[in-house]
Formats: sequence, structure tokens, C-alpha cells
Amino acid sequence: MIAKYCEPCTARSMTQTAFQWCTECEETLCSECTEAHKVQKMSRSHHLVEICKLPKNIHLSNNCSMHQHLPLDYFCVDHDIVCCKECLPKNHRVCKNVTSTDIASKSSKQSETFLNFKEQLCFILEALERLNTNRKENCSRIEQEETQIRNQIAKIKENIIQRLDSLEESLIYQLTELKNKDVTGIKRQEKDIGDLVASTNAQKEVLEFIRDHGSEKQAFISIYSSKPILDVIENKVKELTESFVDTSLWFVESVSIENLTDLGSIEWKYTPSSVSIDTYKQRQSQAPVVLKRQVTSITHLFDIDLKGEKLEGATGITISDNNTLIFCDVITKKLYFCDENDTYLSSICCPYDPWDISAIPQTTTAVVSCAYNSYILFVDINGRKISKQIQLKQKGTDGVSATKDEIFVGAKGKIHVLDLCGNFKRTINAQKVEHCPGFISVCSNGNICYSFNHEIYCITSNGNTVFTYTSPDLRQSRDIQIDDVDNIYVLGRDSQNIHKLTSSGTLEDILLKDNLCKPLAFCYNKKRFKIYIANNDGKTISVFKTS
Repeated sequence: MIAKYCEPCTARSMTQTAFQWCTECEETLCSECTEAHKVQKMSRSHHLVEICKLPKNIHLSNNCSMHQHLPLDYFCVDHDIVCCKECLPKNHRVCKNVTSTDIASKSSKQSETFLNFKEQLCFILEALERLNTNRKENCSRIEQEETQIRNQIAKIKENIIQRLDSLEESLIYQLTELKNKDVTGIKRQEKDIGDLVASTNAQKEVLEFIRDHGSEKQAFISIYSSKPILDVIENKVKELTESFVDTSLWFVESVSIENLTDLGSIEWKYTPSSVSIDTYKQRQSQAPVVLKRQVTSITHLFDIDLKGEKLEGATGITISDNNTLIFCDVITKKLYFCDENDTYLSSICCPYDPWDISAIPQTTTAVVSCAYNSYILFVDINGRKISKQIQLKQKGTDGVSATKDEIFVGAKGKIHVLDLCGNFKRTINAQKVEHCPGFISVCSNGNICYSFNHEIYCITSNGNTVFTYTSPDLRQSRDIQIDDVDNIYVLGRDSQNIHKLTSSGTLEDILLKDNLCKPLAFCYNKKRFKIYIANNDGKTISVFKTS
């Protein structure tokens, strides 16, 4: 609780209303003491905040929770924890990497730990919002189902005369009792969600206040002091999620009218909740697994209806972690978006000629290469818009592929490697100067495969040759996909097929010779049950079933 009166004045038996609060001294100050605080050598660099701007539930103590009279002066790198001088010899006697919090907290607001802490807060709030929405939708559905069952009961009532009124009354009572019982449980879950939302918002409020007004040391200490609290909240969210079941009302009609003893009964239908939430740490540790099984055959299902939009030449196609399908047309200069049910959503225009596209794993961003320009574009998948563009030194970009750590962009004789923000890191030389890697894919071991004319090249991250693949049955090699055991799938435009290679470049099978007409690009959905192909010279997006 922040004191209402100036604490230095109170210590001198005076009563002065406080207007400022020093985040370092953790004291309230009147106007006179504030001026003195600003000029004294020991406190002139302290952070002062108007009391009216302080959050109600803020807690910024620098003292140890176990030894409350001692400040948290040390940081153990080995255990990733802050501690006081009593904790240090007791719990960290053999630790080699111990430093002071003054040193360790430098630039902590700009650190990855601070950003991850903020991300975790947002993640929990988003999860709670999804849980809350799920409960409200379930409650609304039960209300609708109750109405439907009332209508069914009323219809049966028309066929029953003498015993209808008493049986109807009994059944309606049963229906209402069951509904009220489960709705009460759902409302209780909604209250639990609300409590967790309030707790998480309180942590978020503290973080934002420290970001705007606190010191670096307070930011650092606050993160490590609050991490256990945040983990407890997150575990409660996980436990709450696992306890959810989606309930539905189910009417069982009585069949025999002659031997009628009742109208039927109301039953619950329990199904696993549609909401599934991993913890923030689980999400961070999850590796992107794009392909879950090997493909042995492919069967055409249908072509995606673009609702009046006309494709002229889709040369690149990708799918995001949430199964949003995106393809780019180098002729119309547009990007097209479809949802996980293969329903067309919308399109956006590009400032340049989009050639290839790759979704960045574990993000909601995709990166696009431009055929005749030195730009790559970053796309906000959820917002369906271009978020930024980066200009490269070399004009014209070809294939593009993104991993969870880096972006690979093809150019004449080279493959440029960028970080996920588009900053240049290094260049890998292609096998020959004239090579322009039209399409690129990266193996799990870091080897890079790219297509050029009728050939497939596989090189190490240093540019050394792993293998070269050619075949009379592969003409005009195009897009490349790699599964989770490093099998390589190559699309042939003129040969109108897909070659399946082992990781060493040996042909294993030739797939899908039918229903293809000059295909330009392809990709699998995340569970690898479907394959999307830019067919008919990129004028159609065809959907195939895999097995």
C-alpha cells in the first residue's frame, strides 16, 4: 500500500501530503522533499512518478521473499534466479556464475527475457479469452438446444391426448433441472476464468508500469520475482482447460405409443472441449513439424473455388502453422488466402512481382520473394496484409524458404541468408555462377536443396555438394518439399509428376502422373493428409488427398 503522506516528513513528526513516489527508495515524497530528492547526489538519478499514476495493485519490492529484511542483490546465472546475501551461501555456494543484480540488470528492459515475459502475459490472456469464449458459446448452444427439444416435445404432444399434460410437465422439469445444473457449473468455470484474467492483468499492469517508469534493476527483479506467480497462473489455466468438457442436451424419444409410460428423457452428450491450450513453455519448445508421414499415393479431390478471382500464374504456395493457405501470382501481383477448410477468404495486391512464398514456423508471418526486384516482403497472415519490405543488394530474387531461425533467398549464383527480421547474415555460393535457385527447401540437418532447370542440387550450409539429381523423367524442376525424415519431394513442370527422393538423392518413387497439367508449385497441409498444387500453369489450385 502506498503511503498517503510524505514518508521523510512523517519520520520528522510532520504531516505533508505526498505527490511523488521514488521507485528506488520506495518512498512517497511531498513537493518540498521531491525537490531535495532531485538535487541530492545519491538520489538525483532516481525515478520519480506521480502518485496518481501508480497502479492500485503494484508491488515493486526489491527484498527477498524468504528474508524480507534483505535486498535481492545477487543473480545466479546457473539457477537463473535472484537472491539475497543469506540465500547465496545457503543455496548457491558451489555456483560459479554469480553476479550482482546491478550488473546483470543492465539493459534488461531490452532483453529477450523481458520480451518473453511480456509475450507470456499476452499468451495467457489470449488463452483465457479463448476459454471464456468457449464457455459462453457452450452455454448459448445449450439454450438453443433446449429450444429445439421443447419443439420436439411439443410435436409429440400432438400425438398424445390423455396423458400428455402430466408427462410434458415431468419432462420439462427434467430438462430444466439438467440444464440449470450444467449451466451453473459453466458459470462457475467462467468465474474462475475471470479471476485468472484479473490476476494476469495485474501482472501485465505492473510490467507496463515498470517498462514506462521503473528502473532497469526493478524490471529485472520484477521479472524473476513474478515468474513463479505467472507459472502458477498458467498451470491453473492448463488445469482448467483439461477439466473442460463440451456438454449438449440430447433428447431420446419414446418409440411405443401404445405402451406409453413417458414422453422420453433428457440426456447429456459429453465431448472433449474444442479448446486445447499448451503452456507457454511447451509452445516455445515445440519444433515445427510440417510433414507427419510419408506419401505413397495421391488422389485428386477438387479445385479451390476462388469466388470470381482469376489466377494467371501462381508460382509460390505455402501454409501457415494454423493451416492458412497462401499462394502468390506473379502475373496478377496478388497474394490469395484460404482457411483450413480450403475456403477462399480474400486477396491483397503486392507492390512487386511475387515469385515464391514461405511461412515462418512458430509465427504468424510469411516471407515473399519478388521475381524482378531486389525486395522481399513480410506478410501478416492473420491481418492478411504486407507488414514491411526489405531491399536486398542484388537485384531479383528467386526461391525463398524460412526455418524457425533464418530466411534463405535465392539469387543468381548465390543464396542469401537473413535473420527473421530481414537483416543480412551471410551468403552461400550456389554450385555454379549461372545458377538461379528457383525454389529452395531446407533439411532438418541444415542441408539446402534447390532447383535449377531440370536438376536438383543439395548443398551444405557452407556450399559444399551433397548430391545432384537428374532424370529423364524430371523435366523443368520446380518446387521442393521435405518431410520430417528428410525425404525430398520435387515437382516437375514439364514432366507433370512428383519425384520422391531419399535424403542422399536416390529416387524412391514417382508420384501423381495423372490430373497434373504444367504444375508450378505445391505444399502439404500440416498433418500431411492433403497436398495443394498450383495446377494448369498456375491458373488453378488443386487439392489432392494423400495416403
